[in-house]
Amino acid sequence: MSSWTIIFRASGLALILGGTALAQGPIEVQSLDALDPLEVGLPGAALGISLWDGSDADMASRVLNRLPEASRAGYASPALAELARSVLSSGGYPPAGGRGDPALPALRADRLLAAGGVFEAYDLLERTPNLNQNEALSRLHAEMAFATGNTRSACHSADALLRGREQAYWLRARAVCLALDDQDSAAELTAELARNISADAGYDEMLFALTLDGNPPPTLPPVDSGLKLAMAFQLDSETDLDALDVSGAPGWLQRFVHGRAAPGPVPATEPAAALAGALAQSGPERTRALETVLIQGVDRSIAAGALSGLLDDAASANRFAVAARRYGREVHTIPVTRETLADGYRFALAALMSGDLNTASQWRDALMDGPPRPLPTVVYDETGKPLESFDTAMTSEVPPAWVPPSPRRMVNLDLAIAIARDRLAGDQAAALLGAHFEAYGPAALADMLALNRLGADEVAGLRPGLLSLAPVSLGPEVLAMEAAARSGASAEAALLAIAVLASPQLNAETLSRSAVVLDQLGLRRAALDLLLERLVARAV
Repeated sequence: MSSWTIIFRASGLALILGGTALAQGPIEVQSLDALDPLEVGLPGAALGISLWDGSDADMASRVLNRLPEASRAGYASPALAELARSVLSSGGYPPAGGRGDPALPALRADRLLAAGGVFEAYDLLERTPNLNQNEALSRLHAEMAFATGNTRSACHSADALLRGREQAYWLRARAVCLALDDQDSAAELTAELARNISADAGYDEMLFALTLDGNPPPTLPPVDSGLKLAMAFQLDSETDLDALDVSGAPGWLQRFVHGRAAPGPVPATEPAAALAGALAQSGPERTRALETVLIQGVDRSIAAGALSGLLDDAASANRFAVAARRYGREVHTIPVTRETLADGYRFALAALMSGDLNTASQWRDALMDGPPRPLPTVVYDETGKPLESFDTAMTSEVPPAWVPPSPRRMVNLDLAIAIARDRLAGDQAAALLGAHFEAYGPAALADMLALNRLGADEVAGLRPGLLSLAPVSLGPEVLAMEAAARSGASAEAALLAIAVLASPQLNAETLSRSAVVLDQLGLRRAALDLLLERLVARAV
């Protein structure tokens, strides 16, 4: 199966099953043409249909503009990116004065893309009626459709657009669609119209190859758009994604190509040899090779070595949270042995970050108590009658006494489990918080304050620690966030909280006040996930 086929994600069933999830109340009696793009949402989104109550179009635009843009670097925190996707995929009545505003839906879709929601944003726009009346939305839709392999959908947007279709981008898009439909002469004429508006030598080179014989040029030109990514794969369906030059592409497309569009690994058939070879490599090749060992079913004990290697690399690159979310669901398949428990602390944290609390708890108990003892062996005589069972441990070398991880590590793990389960109150949680704060001091001060404001007991030394901080100034987003929350403007407050939390200048006051607002909005789980992610970053 080609990599292009693998990255294709069919969303038709989701569209059929979830298309009316937000069609409640007055929306049921509106015609499809009257539906505003902001009223379109995805199932399972964070906020309800009244999310923009209390906000006007100007404030909606202001808060959306404070979020990371799709063309830039995106979010450093996976938990915060997940929260942003959930809020931005919520649909409901537009803010006052916002119905029919073409800029707001495009701004929303762009910010959803910035949060890594390529497929979410694509599905959202697939559901949006009258897309052809909004050039900015149509272009976002076409770019995502081209990038994800949904070329037919992209070509439909290019053909259906009513205003702005004479722009060079749309001419080039239609030229590609014509070429794919074997209308080479029409494709060349359409591309010539685009060339008269602006030059693009890389596009022309790939289109020439498409219309001539379909053979790719010796070196593919730089890919700076979803359209060119689609052309590259039309020329060579086995294109090596890592070999593509996407340095000039918008940030969302770079992240998609490097992190989301890679083909799935093929399970290793000789895991021991594959693991040895993988550990000798570096860079993306090492990651892919380790993944082939991680997913194989021949020997799950060897898979543990691959997981350790992947977590090592992620921790060195300060990306443990990303790797934990990606690989943590494999932990439950790894046998708990003396050997695998050597990295059991990180395995438990990875399982926790992936949402598998049961597996995290099982590994936590094994770290304390040691690996399970072998089951008694039953011996049979020559007639098949069982003789007395005996414990294999009595007939083999007795392993050394089990030594649990350091108290500091166990405190970190137990506190992480408590946060994941939202068990912040009580003596046990207070003891864990106090021990963690004693171990990490000022590095954990902001989190201790945030957890305290979410209901945890105050740890000893919290107030003296806060008094020792240098004075901090609150940005306007914090004050506006709290005012929006008090007035019931939930979308406005949530988006401002996300903007505050995405700031590199996060401090004790901004972190804790944002967590409180999220809790007030019914997003307590998201606030706890952010604090869990921060704890794990300290703990590894």
